[in-house]
Amino acid sequence: MSSVYKIRKFRVPGYIKSAIEFLAPPENLTVSEWAARYRILNAKSSAMPGPWRNEVTPYLVDIMNEFNNYQTEKIVFCKATQVAGTEGMQNMLGFTAMQDPGPAMVVYPTDQLIERTVQTRLRPMIEDSPGLSKIYDKRRSGNDGIQFVNSFIALAGSNSPSGLASTPIRYLFLDEVDKYPSASKKEADPISLAIERTKTFWNRKIYMTSTPTLRTGQIWKAKEACDVERHFFVPCPQCGEMIELKFTQIKWPDKEEGLSDQDRAEQAYYVCQKCGCILDDNDKSEMIAKGEWRDVRKDTELIKSVAFWISSLYSP
Repeated sequence: MSSVYKIRKFRVPGYIKSAIEFLAPPENLTVSEWAARYRILNAKSSAMPGPWRNEVTPYLVDIMNEFNNYQTEKIVFCKATQVAGTEGMQNMLGFTAMQDPGPAMVVYPTDQLIERTVQTRLRPMIEDSPGLSKIYDKRRSGNDGIQFVNSFIALAGSNSPSGLASTPIRYLFLDEVDKYPSASKKEADPISLAIERTKTFWNRKIYMTSTPTLRTGQIWKAKEACDVERHFFVPCPQCGEMIELKFTQIKWPDKEEGLSDQDRAEQAYYVCQKCGCILDDNDKSEMIAKGEWRDVRKDTELIKSVAFWISSLYSP
């Protein structure tokens, strides 16, 4: 005689369900995978609102995922304008809040920039992302920092030394460092002050980004000091050779042809440095999609700091 066992299903109380969700381990995601799954671009701050798509700026994928490399302590992104360097930084911020919480700080050039950034970038990113909005504590957040259930992101201006020399932080994000003030007789430079706060953590991460000004500027010096420097190479659609897009390869019609500067710019074209074929903007999207970062300088095998350099020719 066989026995039949019936499995009874009970409703799980809401507080138990919440506890299980809170104690569950984080998803095994890279920063770029997290962005594709959770990041929503707001119409107020993006020309391409909607879910984050890595294929729009494929050169950001390896930069963001370098954040997941346990060996790398510092990431330096020396960039042109309009290549989404700050958006990549915000993806790292969102990733840390959800996947690997820890004390974090973002340093902006001035205190005045913080309020605008919170209103137009950080708060929309958090509120539009289902994962981040769930752990966001809006009541305790303000222009001095973003409070989550299990972590805090401090926001500071580089022109306020007192805000840079306080409690230890694990994650440090330095935005547009070439606009920071220099060291004074009373205080060290803001970058050194902020980095000093990360020394407590063996697993610290430092992300530094800026559009370069001079070779003596902070971002260029940081790039040169990194253990390895990488540039983005793309395949020529004609010869298939991997090339780095350079301004020296852009050609314009001669001035003698009677064209205005605007007309000359409209008729500009790119000449492949390998085969001499003519490339235009119609080729760029596919080229960038198949591009890859390559080492152009490597000073050591034990890599702790990585520099990425890219020009505005890659901007979508």
